[in-house]
Amino acid sequence: MAMRDITRQYTTPCDRLAWVHLIPTLAAYCASMALALMSLKFGLGAIWLTIFFTFWAAAFGVRLYMIQHDCMHRTFFKSRRLNDIVGTVISPVTMTPYQATRFNHNLHHAHVSDLDRRDAFEIYVMTASEYAQASRLRRMGYRLYRSPIVMSILGPFILYLILRRFPKYAFKTGVWDVILHDIAIILYGAVLYRVFGMRGVCVMIGSIYLATLFGALIPYIVHNFEDIHWGRKPDLDFKTAALQGSAVLDFGWFFDVMTLNIGYHDLHHLNANIPGYYLKTCHKKCESYLNSHRIPLGQGIACLQWKLYDEENGKMIRFPPFWADLNQNTLRT
Repeated sequence: MAMRDITRQYTTPCDRLAWVHLIPTLAAYCASMALALMSLKFGLGAIWLTIFFTFWAAAFGVRLYMIQHDCMHRTFFKSRRLNDIVGTVISPVTMTPYQATRFNHNLHHAHVSDLDRRDAFEIYVMTASEYAQASRLRRMGYRLYRSPIVMSILGPFILYLILRRFPKYAFKTGVWDVILHDIAIILYGAVLYRVFGMRGVCVMIGSIYLATLFGALIPYIVHNFEDIHWGRKPDLDFKTAALQGSAVLDFGWFFDVMTLNIGYHDLHHLNANIPGYYLKTCHKKCESYLNSHRIPLGQGIACLQWKLYDEENGKMIRFPPFWADLNQNTLRT
């Protein structure tokens, strides 16, 4: 059986499975937040209890984001309208306005691994030749941008807390979706402040920070491994871009459960019509066709070292030594 025939068996959403995933995840998020907020009443002695439940609120917030991601592809439920409603309703928890992000994400899928459309990616990648010819100021700026502090610790939080309050293409997809989304977040924070004071708001912000810290590593690693393929159309075909421009995150069964199998990213890019709850099963059926690049957890963290794409050798490389780069003559301003 051809891979196309196999994948077609998994492209029809199942509403029963969708609700089975959505309701417990939403309930677990609400319970985790409630327990984190209630533990505040015990004072500083219960701070570790608050942190523990805030961690779980963040984890289930990430899972809700993955459900919203499937809604963006309109693959979570059979009904297009129901996908849009659920994706919009859970957006204050995921800190992600639905319509504008859906538009941006579809651009990402349309131009994966296309060097001429890097604007479709949330994480910008320079080629080695572009870096060599860049001004000293631009090289230093790109070094700062691609530093672990910006990429992993500060950048994701700034993206979700600030930049997604009015994302790119919001005017194209409708500003009211974004405005109502932002109002809902403000009301959420206002209720927490009214009931629990600033400590309640801190729990909310803490859960957002932890969720972005975990969640942002996923798109970074699956599109930033050493042997990734980037190209330019028309030489770059869709299948090559999907399968060689994305990896599989082999982080274990618990990671798969909490991320709705999004780690099987090469197949997701090859066929985005497969719901997350079918993705792992379908991937196992197609393994002999995919030749996936699997990344275990330790190797995934090591992917933070790859900064530039070397077109000549077809792989990601590290930065040149800092002082040599700082003193390098500018080839092009």
